[in-house]
Amino acid sequence: MRLVIDGVSKVYRDRRGRETVALEDIHLTVEEHAFIAIVGPSGCGKSTLLSMVAGLTEPTAGEIYFEGVNGDRPRIGMVFQEHALFPWRTVQRNVEFGLEQLGVPKRERAQRAREMISRVGLAGFEDKYPHQLSGGMRQRVGIARAFVVEPELLLMDEPLSALDAQSRLIMQDELVNLWESVRQKTLYVTHNIDEAVALADRVVVLSRRPGRIVRVVDIDIPRAERRSAQAQGALFAHRDAIWQTIRHDAQQALVEG
Repeated sequence: MRLVIDGVSKVYRDRRGRETVALEDIHLTVEEHAFIAIVGPSGCGKSTLLSMVAGLTEPTAGEIYFEGVNGDRPRIGMVFQEHALFPWRTVQRNVEFGLEQLGVPKRERAQRAREMISRVGLAGFEDKYPHQLSGGMRQRVGIARAFVVEPELLLMDEPLSALDAQSRLIMQDELVNLWESVRQKTLYVTHNIDEAVALADRVVVLSRRPGRIVRVVDIDIPRAERRSAQAQGALFAHRDAIWQTIRHDAQQALVEG
């Protein structure tokens, strides 16, 4: 199965009928086992694109479809900037939530949730509530909840942006290790160019609104080697190419607020 985004545009209209073009003529194909990061200046439509892929909003023009799928939409897992956990549920029950919606039997979903909680480093915290966890721990719960349903497509919208710098680096490594074990096709939205280069196979760069694809950068360095000193020169070149592509647009977006 692969995801195809074919000529997609999104226009918003306010109460007076005035139009804002958020995205324009987006063409993108996400192959099996691909990890694609989407970067661009503020307001370029990154999250809007994810919302359309998730089926939460409809394109104004173009089409989003899944090749190789018969009948139902594929199973999609989502991780948000805010962890979006249920405060009245424990860690265990939060991670089980998607499995409940899928009708997985109680014993099986409890076991799968416990295994995933352990994989994200939270063994022993199953009976804690979100308010008893740090921000990084809450985000791990959100990631576990998305991965445990074994989605065919994983959508991640700035999942690490609320973390401090050290926690963010740790979570990047843990996310890579978890992703490598399952290799679900992934669309990952981030403002952070370093993060995009550290995680993705391919970085798609969007322009300032209306968002258009202005560059695609392939990161051909194995993830396991990206922290090494030998890889830093090539990674810097990728980061610089992306930054030079969006620098002017990012400055304009900052001025416009």
